[in-house]
Amino acid sequence: MIAEPPPRTALEGARLIASGRLTSEQLVRSYLSRAKQRENDLRAWSHLAELEAVAESRQRDRETPKGLLHGVPVGIKDLSDTADMPTGYGSAAYAGHRPPADAACVALARSAGAVILGKTSTTEFGGSEPTPTRNPHNPAHTPGGSSSGSAAAVADGQVPLATGTQTGGSVIRPASFCGVVGFKPSFGSISLYGTRSPSWSLDTLGLFAADIDDVALFFAALRGEQTLAERPPPQHRPTVGVFLGPYADRAEPWAIEALETVAELCSALGCRVANLTAPAGFDRSLDWQRTISRFETSRSLTFEWTTKRHSLGAPLKADIRQGLPIAFSEYEQAKTESSKLAAAVHERFTGYDLVLTLAATGEAPLGLRSTGDAAFNRSWTLLGLPCLALPAALGPHGLPLAVQAIGARHRDGELLAHASWLQYMIRRQGLYPD
Repeated sequence: MIAEPPPRTALEGARLIASGRLTSEQLVRSYLSRAKQRENDLRAWSHLAELEAVAESRQRDRETPKGLLHGVPVGIKDLSDTADMPTGYGSAAYAGHRPPADAACVALARSAGAVILGKTSTTEFGGSEPTPTRNPHNPAHTPGGSSSGSAAAVADGQVPLATGTQTGGSVIRPASFCGVVGFKPSFGSISLYGTRSPSWSLDTLGLFAADIDDVALFFAALRGEQTLAERPPPQHRPTVGVFLGPYADRAEPWAIEALETVAELCSALGCRVANLTAPAGFDRSLDWQRTISRFETSRSLTFEWTTKRHSLGAPLKADIRQGLPIAFSEYEQAKTESSKLAAAVHERFTGYDLVLTLAATGEAPLGLRSTGDAAFNRSWTLLGLPCLALPAALGPHGLPLAVQAIGARHRDGELLAHASWLQYMIRRQGLYPD
């Protein structure tokens, strides 16, 4: 029997399985049915593991509960190795590649009881070349990238949880375009072992879900936690900083108005709200992020460049060509300046529980030739701060837009708690449909 429709959240599914009112196989088959029905339209998966997922769900139903995600299906971005299914890194150079072992995030998800539903579509090595994936709200528009398949699959109800990675804006921006919660934790919070991460100073494993509570559940499981700590409601209304920074001219006016509407809601609910200015050097942050990313990517992919160049896509080859001439001294200077900026941002933002900015410059662009502008994402990835995309508005074409909530480094739990409160208020006020 297939559960139709599947539970709305991963938490609900896990609880139904734990209570015996639903089996993992029923839940998995329900999501598989949706994914298969929609794959020709959205193309969110590079490999939908129907046989493997059903077998794994039956195993979950036979065994003692393993952990927080017991029986719950999960999508894995195809940059992370899976021993029992292909891992192609979004590249023709690795078509049909079978890794010998699971990446850490996959092994941790399985050790928490998750069932791997399949591999979600990614741009080549997390770069800029778009995937065939389409936006579930309007297939004529991009879902964003590089975590295209994960964002689209969660938004379309094909899987409740999925992983992503972010070098610039590859979690936050697709989450905004597709209307789901996207979480990029503090740099280094989740192991990237076994995940192709060409930019070792920037790449961060991220998470997608329909709800912040599901993100918190997934985050706990991937850190190896056995129980989900009760999160008491905040003892005070959060102090909120609003930040547009030097790239405000790249945002659609209506998008800025949407951010201001959320800030006004916070103020009306008793929060102290203040507009924040950019510290010195912030206007150079995109340049520094690009220098670091291109330098590291060109070195990380030396093997592919020297032995598989003919199989690499044109955008990735262009990135490598631009990265190879960057001198180590220029790279080192970019890292030094970004460290100074991180200290300045910490000082400027101290005293604020949340800093709100845009998650994207506007709605998902029309067409599939671009994954969108990451101007509102790349600086925060450079600084290693935890960021969360929270759906907050519908644009002129009825497509989603998220606000981006930013917290202090390694204070991810506090960010999730305050953002959960804000999510509830946004939904209660009808700014974004629940």
